[in-house]
Amino acid sequence: GGGDVGMQGTAKIQGDVGRYVVDALTEALAGDKELGDYPPSFKYIDPSYMVRGVAANVADAQFCSLLAAQAVHGAFAGFTGFTVGLINNRTVLIPIWMIAGATRQVDPSGRFWHRVLTNTQQPPLV
Repeated sequence: GGGDVGMQGTAKIQGDVGRYVVDALTEALAGDKELGDYPPSFKYIDPSYMVRGVAANVADAQFCSLLAAQAVHGAFAGFTGFTVGLINNRTVLIPIWMIAGATRQVDPSGRFWHRVLTNTQQPPLV
């Protein structure tokens, strides 16, 4: 905070944006009479504790570059509501509704999850 304003007229936030949001919500709801005897309580978990992995390598950079280029091609072609993926070694545009339409579950003792752990150099969780 501190009154600094960016080019768009919004407040510049120094430091952790999550802490800023929690503080702003707590302050905004402090005098809300509709809450009665139930004051707001926020549990903020710093995302840096949740993301584990390894530094990107050349293959990661090339793959990200490929996906980015294909996303730009799709956007320039006029498509919206899609993401880019790799299926059978071909880059494809995938409609968001196909991805968000159903929940998939990963077997924590299966081959796929083992590959994730190996590639990210994480220890087994189970």
